[in-house]
Amino acid sequence: MIYQRHIPGDELFVAQLEALMQNGRVATMSVHLVGVVATVILFWQYLPLPVTLLWAAGFSIVLLLRSLQMSNALVERTYQSHPRRVYWQLLIGTAVTGMIWSAVYIYVASKVPITMQYMFLLVIVMITAFSMGYSVFIREYFIVYIFASLWPMAWWSLVHYWDQSYNLLIGLLLLAFCAVLVSVSDRVYQSFRNMISLNWERETMAQELGDLTTSLRDRNRQLRDARRQLTDLANIDELTGLGNRRLVNNVLREEINRARRGNSSLAVILLDVDYFKDYNDNYGHPAGDLVLKRLADLMESATARAGEVVGRYGGEEFILVLPGASIQSALRTAERLKELVVAAGIPHEKSDIGGIITVSQGVVSVIPDADLAPADLIKRADKALYQSKHSGRNTITVN
Repeated sequence: MIYQRHIPGDELFVAQLEALMQNGRVATMSVHLVGVVATVILFWQYLPLPVTLLWAAGFSIVLLLRSLQMSNALVERTYQSHPRRVYWQLLIGTAVTGMIWSAVYIYVASKVPITMQYMFLLVIVMITAFSMGYSVFIREYFIVYIFASLWPMAWWSLVHYWDQSYNLLIGLLLLAFCAVLVSVSDRVYQSFRNMISLNWERETMAQELGDLTTSLRDRNRQLRDARRQLTDLANIDELTGLGNRRLVNNVLREEINRARRGNSSLAVILLDVDYFKDYNDNYGHPAGDLVLKRLADLMESATARAGEVVGRYGGEEFILVLPGASIQSALRTAERLKELVVAAGIPHEKSDIGGIITVSQGVVSVIPDADLAPADLIKRADKALYQSKHSGRNTITVN
């Protein structure tokens, strides 16, 4: 993602069009309608009333059409798809409006008292000055209006300087006023342009930062998921889905510390599948894998208390960690597991014990002291398991 430092020219032009129409649509119609009303009030005594009202109605229609054109351009977003076309429509509209005012001024100059003429001129000048506030989003829009309204009035006054005593002064003042307005409008236009550019840059930066934040959030979530998967892969036995030796050692370490703090007991059952090498040799390793999966399910069903952990310690060896279990409770769990394995009746032709899969178990339960380590507990359970295997198998030995 690359942050654009400056707004592209095309986008800036479109933003100027949008700002002009959004801010100027209602203002244009309102200020000119006020001028129309003021004109009717000024001239209704001096000009034929039907003509004055007809002019007012026609001018109002022109203003309404301009407002509708801006509204349609905003709704249909043609200022984005066809910006140049909308631009020229706006220029033509403001030129027509300005020429109407200048034409009316030139027409009434010889038909109304000079006081009314000057008041009408004041109305037009006020409309022009007010228009600068919302129309200089596009400089040419305002300049076209000036040269369509005040400029012809100024030159008409200069040309007819002899007809009225103040025409020369009015003409010169209007030309000077036009020059001032053009100069001021250029400064205001540059300010609006910079403001639009700055707002665009801020919005673009905010959007890109938001996108970057979302992207980083997604990436962090992916990393957490990947880390969790890696942790699972490091701690879970792939074949049986039980915890592996790493997980069991970590659990034992935590449970020994917990039992030591609470002065409670901790039991471990280490078990081994009887004659499993003979089973693999006779039935094949895929069948042996299925047996290990089946035994994993049986061991999980034999442990029902919260916190009890079943793991594959290696090969055909499994381990059960039973926090808080006394030796009697651990023996009951071992007996239940023995019964479940026998009841499963998994055939084993090479076994000397009833022709089915059986397990030998070593059980140990302790209240950990300060010197007890996980390896010590496993060593005691392994010693008990060794005694079970040498005592005829399918047996349980306590150490």
